[in-house]
Amino acid sequence: MDTKFVRQRTLIIRLLLGCGILCTSALWLFEGRFGLLSEYDRYGYPLLLTGFGLSFGLLLAVPRLRAVAEIIGYSTFVLYCACAVLAFPTLPTNTRLYTIANTLQWMPLIYVTAFLLFKQRKAMLAAGGAFGLSLAALAWTVATGTAGTWSAIHASLILNAYAVHLLTLLALSLFVVTQSAFERMRKRTLVLESAAFSDALTGVANRRGLERILMRHAEQPGMPMALILLDMDHFKRVNDRRGHVFGDRVLQTVVDALGGALRADDLLGRWGGDEFLVLADGTSVEDARALAERLRSAAAALPASASGGVTLSAGVSLWDGEGGLEEALRRVDIALYAAKNQGRDRVAMAETTIHGTTRAKV
Repeated sequence: MDTKFVRQRTLIIRLLLGCGILCTSALWLFEGRFGLLSEYDRYGYPLLLTGFGLSFGLLLAVPRLRAVAEIIGYSTFVLYCACAVLAFPTLPTNTRLYTIANTLQWMPLIYVTAFLLFKQRKAMLAAGGAFGLSLAALAWTVATGTAGTWSAIHASLILNAYAVHLLTLLALSLFVVTQSAFERMRKRTLVLESAAFSDALTGVANRRGLERILMRHAEQPGMPMALILLDMDHFKRVNDRRGHVFGDRVLQTVVDALGGALRADDLLGRWGGDEFLVLADGTSVEDARALAERLRSAAAALPASASGGVTLSAGVSLWDGEGGLEEALRRVDIALYAAKNQGRDRVAMAETTIHGTTRAKV
C-alpha cells in the first residue's frame, strides 16, 4: 500500500477518534448539566470514552497494532449504540425523545467508519453486522413487550431512522462496489494500453508508443527535446552465429543496461529490430550528447558473454516540435548513419545549416 496514503489514513483515524473523545465528553457535560443524562449514558459514556481512549493511545504508542486499535474503537461504538437501543424503553418520559433521537442520529457514523477502516468485503460485513446487531436489539425490545411504553412519535422516529440507516448502508455498499468495478476497468484499460504501446520482448515503449509522444510534442512546440537513435552494431552477425534466442537475450540485456543510464524523465523505446529511440525533454545539446555517450558506454561495458560483443552507434538531434515529425526523424537518422560510417561505436550530432541542409558531426 502507498506510504503516503497510509500516513494520511492514520491521521484521519486519529482525528476521528480524537473528535469522538471530545464530542462524547462534551455531550456528557452538557446532558449532565441540563438534566438530560440518561441512566444508561451515566455508565455508557465512560465506557465509550475508555474504548476510544484505548484505541487512540494504541495508535500513538504502538503503531504496529493499528488494526487492533481500530477494531477496539469501532467495536466500542457499535456495542454502545446496540446497548443504547436496548435501553430505549427504560428511558425517563421527559428525556426519552431527546435520547432516542440523539442515539439514532449518531448511528450512521458506524457505517461510514466501517468503509473507512476496512477493505470492501470486510467493510460491508462490519457495517452490515453493526446494523444487524442494532436491529436485533430493537427486535428484542419489541418481542419482550418493553416497547409498549413508546408513543406513536417514538415508534415513528425509530422506524424512520432505521429506514434511513438501511438506505445509507445500501448506498455506501453500492458506491464501494461501483468504485471497485471502475477501478478494475481502469486497470484493465491500462493493461490493454500498455500492451498496445509496449514492446513485448523488452518491455519498453514500442514504435507506436514513441510516435504518440512525438506527435503530442509536435502539438505543443517550443520546448527542446533530444532524439537519440541507437543502433546495435553487427547485431545480425550475432543472430546468424548464435541464433535468435540468444539474440533476444542480447536485446533484453542491452535494454536493461540502457535503462540504468537514463535519467528519471527520459523515455526509451524500441524503434524497430535492433534500433532504439530515446526521448529526453528539456535537454541542451551538451546534455544530449553526454546522455548518448553514457548510453553507448553502458552497452560497451557489458561482458561479451551477455552482449554478444555488440556495441552501439548513436545519432543525436534536438527537436523543438517545429518543422514536422518526419523531418525530425530524418535528421536523427542522418546522424546515426554518420556514426556508422565513421567506424561505429560512437555518437554523431545532427547539425542544420542556415540553408536547412542537414549534416552530421561526429
